Amino acid sequence: MKLLFVHDHPFFPDDQEVFSGGGLPSNVWNNYLNNFSRIDVYARKSCNSKNRKVISSNTNVNFHLTDKYNSIKELILNYKLLVYELQQIIKDTDLVLVRLPSILGFIAGNLAFKMNKKIWVEQVGSAKESMSTHGSLLGKISAPIAETINKKLIKKADFVTYVTQKQLQLKYPAHHNALTASISNVIIKKVIQVQDLDLSRFYEKKLKICLIGGFDVKYKGQGILLKAIKILDKDIQQNIEIYLAGKGEYNWILNIAEDCGLINNIKFIGQLSAGDAINSLLKKTSLYVQPSLTEGLPRATIEAMSMGCPVLASNVGGLPDIICNDYIHPKGDFKKLSGQIRELFSDRSALENMAKKISK
Repeated sequence: MKLLFVHDHPFFPDDQEVFSGGGLPSNVWNNYLNNFSRIDVYARKSCNSKNRKVISSNTNVNFHLTDKYNSIKELILNYKLLVYELQQIIKDTDLVLVRLPSILGFIAGNLAFKMNKKIWVEQVGSAKESMSTHGSLLGKISAPIAETINKKLIKKADFVTYVTQKQLQLKYPAHHNALTASISNVIIKKVIQVQDLDLSRFYEKKLKICLIGGFDVKYKGQGILLKAIKILDKDIQQNIEIYLAGKGEYNWILNIAEDCGLINNIKFIGQLSAGDAINSLLKKTSLYVQPSLTEGLPRATIEAMSMGCPVLASNVGGLPDIICNDYIHPKGDFKKLSGQIRELFSDRSALENMAKKISK
């Protein structure tokens, strides 16, 4: 059987290989090749070298990368051409998998429905949150439209998989005849055991707080974390180290840090490859914070938990499914987050207990 995978992900083609910025490495396709003889991937073509991080090429995976959608303006001008390209690929496939939210996924899903093709939706986040936190006025305006399209399309799907246990299921209910499942798109190879925890990291004078997320987007909440620490008492502030790991330009974070008086608290790590590099950082972390404005089920949070890191997180996506409610804050509520950090700074045994609980 042939599978068509559609998403807005930008891929960087170079000679005989196709690269990803990190989100879709070559081993991802093995999850689908177990059941399909061939995969066609329709996505965006990138000329930006930042998307040349990991090889995405794989045997029996064919990439159809369009250069007709790199902005909203191009989307509008080239819409008919995008539809034509997708129609040619859809008619030669058995099942159309659309990863949502994504603009190309919305187009492909509705075309597949009209062409009587089976549809599989992978719901990995909130359309409304994703668009409204994009950082542009157009994104905020189009967020309700994307939300409506997403909800209507998922009702047309034959198969739906969610990366959460209940949050996205409630927001995007499938048709009652659809086959649904909760399947995380995060694969963790190593989980630290209780007996291997380094408990000293919770009792050091300096509380080491970590946040992993790209600097080229603002929805990961780096600014919210800094605002939360800004309103802490000075004696707590000066004993907090903030480790920020990710890719992209971070001058905007420095500007916020300067306004908050926290320049000396921050340590920028840069992008880390999954596995030993990230685990090495997380093993030394006192507290992991995920104050995102939108998420599906973030890999970094699960990686942190696998290394025995206590976690504070916002209430978006699947985070409430995996984090105790006492350590959840409403998205954007830096005051609530600040109070949680203050409590854990003052009660280090609570950090130890959290770590032991998630490492069982």
